[in-house]
Amino acid sequence: MVAEMKYKIILFLTLILFYHTNTFAQFNNTDISYVLEADQVTKVGENMYEAVGNVVLQAKSITITAEKVMYNSKTTEVQATGNVKIESPEQKLEAGKINYNLNAETGTAEDIQGFLAPFNYLCAKNMNKTGPTTFTVTDAKISACSGSVPEWSLSMYEGKLDIDGYMQLNHATVNIYDSPFIYVPKFFYPVSSNRKTGFLMPNIGYDETMGAIGNFQYFIAPDINYDFTIGLGLYSERGIQEQFEARYAHSEESNFYLAAEHIKDFGSEADTQSRWRATLKNQYTPVDNLYIYLNGDYVSDYLYSRDYDDYSISMFNNENYQNMYFGELKLKYVNDYIDSQIYYRRDMLYRDTTNGYTQDQLVRMPSIKVNKIVKEIPYVFLEYDLSYDRLVSKYTRYYYTTQNRPQEETEWAMNRFGAYGRLYVPIDAKFLTITPSAYIGYIRWQDSTLPFNFNNYSSPDFGGIYALNESTAEKYWGGADLTLTVKEIYKDYGMFRHSIQNNFTISYSPKLEHPTANNITNYPNMLFNDVTTYQSSLSYEFITALIGKGWNIEFKAEQGYDFMAEENNVLPLELQLEANILGYLTNDTELDYKHTGEFEENEPKIQYFSNTTTLKFLKYFFLTGRYTYNGAIYRNIRSNTYNTTVQISSGINIWRIMVQGYYQWSGYNSDMSFNNLIPKSYGGSILYNAECWSLGLNAEVTQSVVNSIDGGYNKNDIKFFLLFSLRGLGDSNIQIFSINQEEPL
Repeated sequence: MVAEMKYKIILFLTLILFYHTNTFAQFNNTDISYVLEADQVTKVGENMYEAVGNVVLQAKSITITAEKVMYNSKTTEVQATGNVKIESPEQKLEAGKINYNLNAETGTAEDIQGFLAPFNYLCAKNMNKTGPTTFTVTDAKISACSGSVPEWSLSMYEGKLDIDGYMQLNHATVNIYDSPFIYVPKFFYPVSSNRKTGFLMPNIGYDETMGAIGNFQYFIAPDINYDFTIGLGLYSERGIQEQFEARYAHSEESNFYLAAEHIKDFGSEADTQSRWRATLKNQYTPVDNLYIYLNGDYVSDYLYSRDYDDYSISMFNNENYQNMYFGELKLKYVNDYIDSQIYYRRDMLYRDTTNGYTQDQLVRMPSIKVNKIVKEIPYVFLEYDLSYDRLVSKYTRYYYTTQNRPQEETEWAMNRFGAYGRLYVPIDAKFLTITPSAYIGYIRWQDSTLPFNFNNYSSPDFGGIYALNESTAEKYWGGADLTLTVKEIYKDYGMFRHSIQNNFTISYSPKLEHPTANNITNYPNMLFNDVTTYQSSLSYEFITALIGKGWNIEFKAEQGYDFMAEENNVLPLELQLEANILGYLTNDTELDYKHTGEFEENEPKIQYFSNTTTLKFLKYFFLTGRYTYNGAIYRNIRSNTYNTTVQISSGINIWRIMVQGYYQWSGYNSDMSFNNLIPKSYGGSILYNAECWSLGLNAEVTQSVVNSIDGGYNKNDIKFFLLFSLRGLGDSNIQIFSINQEEPL
């Protein structure tokens, strides 16, 4: 009868003896409890117990299961045989036999295999546990891939393992499947899921201009909320680059980031050999609603991004095609009624010219703004913006014929005051919402160091631009609009729902004919609202949508008519189509068509045409037709030379093979024609993605105009990259070869 029942007996070492009992037992030794459960437990000697059948032993953070366990309650030594399994938060292993000391957390194991956190598979002939988290192994193999024959693995004669850090492999080989590929006398492999101090994956390659390249970085993680990275970039034709990166997160609203690079570049094409870049992103919140920002991205010279963006240590320094940089210190306070900020900011933009380069700078010292959209007033919404800016605009032109010494410099300083207010009142009716609004704005420029010499302009209705004297000018404007939003009308057909919305907007404001660069010497055009274009128009928006289970299609169309325009009264036609079918096909197509061929330099950013389609079904996808206008991108500096960029990208993913390609043009476009666009870059890649590794090749061609101390020339950079990734070791983008084609201007 006793043999058919399972009793739970609490064992205290000196008080209880038992023989041949199905049991659950707890042993207390040195203030530590061990729990043993088995079909049968027998005391076979002084302090010695034998547990047989479905044995489970729980000790500290480890659980051992086996068919048979011998346990010494005095020494806490355990011998387990028969289908042995060891589990802990960091490991899940199987072994033929283990000897283990529960108190010292040391022991040995034979024929062991299983998983180590976070995703490492380990097998070894022998394992010796030397401490709570440390092991030594012989005749072992480790991999981040699963399966009896992993896609890649590291084999070693012997190794040292710390499950909270790294594994040191001695006399190791890198295997592709079961075939040895590379022999490594000593190798360190990360096995912890936590951030750990150590070397990152190096980047090694060759560039025709830079020479042999090697980027080596060491990651330092003292604590969970801050870390550092130090590195060296080695370029055989340029020199040694020092790299540093630091991150600190005090809270969600207070964080710090700094990245810096420096090189004594003895092969520099720029006007300096001491070259550097610094990036800072810092936000600090000392008290609620108060924010302090210190941000910046600055370089030593106008060619730095071109030369070193591919090897930058900074997580924010992606390729800077605009060649634009900034630095700012800002203090901001926010509550329900006011957003106030005061800051110092410097913007800097480099541009190539046919015989040198230019540097444009805009310095705000300081800029003070008070603005808010107040929603707490009953029935009324109030938007206001008050600002003061002390502006200094600096323009410098460098000629390579004099080794990039400045030959033309212009500086323009002034004080700028701005005020803007808008009041709108949404009125809900049964079928529609009526929103009347009115707005007014005022700007005053004074203490100008360059004279204003444009003619006054006064609108016949409301608004005007006036040069009060050589150093003072002002502008005021205003208007009103009325929006009628028809509430959604829909009908449910069971399988899908069809909805329709209609919106009407009537707006009125005087159109101010601002002076242009053709007929004046100086007119302020540095900040937003310095130049404003307004109209009196009626516009109509139509939205219809079909919404089904797992799919939806939405179409929008908007068209307007400007009553006051002397010509080109019809406003741009805006069309948008969005679709999503079961998550496999997604489409977002936009068309903003302006029928006139005129290009207004200061008009807001508009996007003529873009179409993005992603088809996930059977893992096929493609991307086509990106056609954008970005003339306002340098609004805070000067107008951009090119207003249009076109990029067509396409790709396909079949099984594990991904093939992609792209082509990009840029140029000045005034009639939605591609005739004036110049090819800027193109490239393609092919990538094989396995379960836990990938291998591929990427090729890029970039066309540019370069002006160095030796003269100006057209340059084609042709670069080839090896794309390589091993789960557990990281990713590597190795530039294996480059060709630089140069042609004098």
